[in-house]
Amino acid sequence: MKKYVLLIILPTLIGTSLFTGCAVKNNKNENAIQVEAVNKQNSIYLMAGRIETDNQVNVSSKISARVSDVLVNVGSTVNQGDAVIKLDTQDLQAQVDQAQAAVNTANANLNNAMNSTRPEQISQAEAALDSAKATYDVAKKNYDRTKALVDASAATEVQLETAQQQLTSAESGQKSAEEQLEMLKNGATETSIDVYKAQVHQAEEAVKTAQVALNNGTITAPISGKVTVKSINKGEMAAPGSTLISISNPDALCVNAYAPLRVIKDLKEGQAVEVKVSEIEDSEFEGTISVINSTLNSQNSNVLVKIVLTDSKGQLKPGMFAEVGIKG
Repeated sequence: MKKYVLLIILPTLIGTSLFTGCAVKNNKNENAIQVEAVNKQNSIYLMAGRIETDNQVNVSSKISARVSDVLVNVGSTVNQGDAVIKLDTQDLQAQVDQAQAAVNTANANLNNAMNSTRPEQISQAEAALDSAKATYDVAKKNYDRTKALVDASAATEVQLETAQQQLTSAESGQKSAEEQLEMLKNGATETSIDVYKAQVHQAEEAVKTAQVALNNGTITAPISGKVTVKSINKGEMAAPGSTLISISNPDALCVNAYAPLRVIKDLKEGQAVEVKVSEIEDSEFEGTISVINSTLNSQNSNVLVKIVLTDSKGQLKPGMFAEVGIKG
């Protein structure tokens, strides 16, 4: 009987040991799964915000002129320096031509002053003075008429400024012609030659100024990117300082998020973070904290944190909602 009893107990102990070993093994597997789950969730998502472009420029005109052509549309890709808008520059070209003519006249006057005076030179100077007076009279009438229209709210201040510039230029031309005639009659002196040289210099500077205004008639892209806003059309007036188009660089993206005050002490500029976007499932993006604002939000006592994003595949777009996680 004792032998039979031992035979019965032994399998029982072996079975118990086997079951116990399986239980231990199963517990180890379960713990391993739990640890793995914790390791996967190694970022704590405490901030959120909209993705924005970190490099956007509003393009405006430096002069007041009518738009002759718009070379881009919303969604167009442009490179820095590309022409995007052209303005009507006929008046500006005429000003350049007029200024260049003044340079030629000033140089001729200087050459004449340095040579002996001939009767035909005096006749030419008198004719130039008559022409300058006529130009002044026209400019004066135009200015008076424009000023009256401005006073009656029938013209703009820009038109009045243009009329004033034309009047000033005409007055200067008349004075120059009077001085030239007077010097020719009296004979050139060292002082008069210096005056002619000064007139040449002044005329050359006027050409430079007019040429700059003419160059502003072609508006170029200050950065490379995509056109996101177009608020001007062909035939409309472009006012100085008004936004005509906006250009954004889609490769320079960021998130302006607000972090609770309790976690700010654990953040620092240059710190790497994880970013999730609801529109792109099962994907995480890398980011870097570039700015931590030192001013609290008065409404919720949170701190603005700017995160620069890295997106090598170009999946992220401005306007997407992003959650920012701090790596554990």
